Amino acid sequence: MADPFYERPVSGVARRFLAAWGRWLFPVSCLGCGSGISGEEPLHLCLGCRARLRPPAADRTAPPADPAALPILSLWRYEPPLDAVILALKFRRLDYLGRHLAEEIAAGLSGRLGGADLVVPVPLHWIRRAARGFDQAERIAVPLAERLGLPVERSLARRRPTRAQARLGRAARRDNLAGAFRVGRAARIAGRRILLVDDVATTGATLKAAAGALLAAGADEVRAVTVARTPL
Repeated sequence: MADPFYERPVSGVARRFLAAWGRWLFPVSCLGCGSGISGEEPLHLCLGCRARLRPPAADRTAPPADPAALPILSLWRYEPPLDAVILALKFRRLDYLGRHLAEEIAAGLSGRLGGADLVVPVPLHWIRRAARGFDQAERIAVPLAERLGLPVERSLARRRPTRAQARLGRAARRDNLAGAFRVGRAARIAGRRILLVDDVATTGATLKAAAGALLAAGADEVRAVTVARTPL
């Protein structure tokens, strides 16, 4: 007969005690510098590393003379220690960092994200998604949409696998993404204002290619938001 003590639910106080004990036994390291942290810090960064996060030098917004240009908003520069957070999300399977990043975007850019009807993540090709186990842009887009009170549309897809953009030059990036995206037939895109979400903007080629597919499917407007932007 099982001991009834072990069948009792663990109380909230007990859970907090066990969590604190676990953090004491197995301290979590800051993703930026490796120093010990409690594990509850946003982005898993210590205060010192958090203070090193810097905004982009300037927003890549559409100039008045070029209405076809894609407005891109980014919260921070893609540089240490933020690069360690993004890489941990993508390659260390710390996908819960997506929610941390979404909360930072919602707080830091809250006054500049209004007017959208839908949130659309920039998708991975299904082969890469299967290998990784999840899509990092989606892990950011879904909680961001929750914070903004908007639905998420997942009908944007990649037609074919593409080479990693980080390894290509500017011209090769554009060629690599030509015709790479499509919008499914059941999409709710026509007549909508889209907020396109990705983790990092470099030249903006990926975002522009994805936005082109959404506009071709009838979207009224596409704006993009990313966690980070590589320095110009």
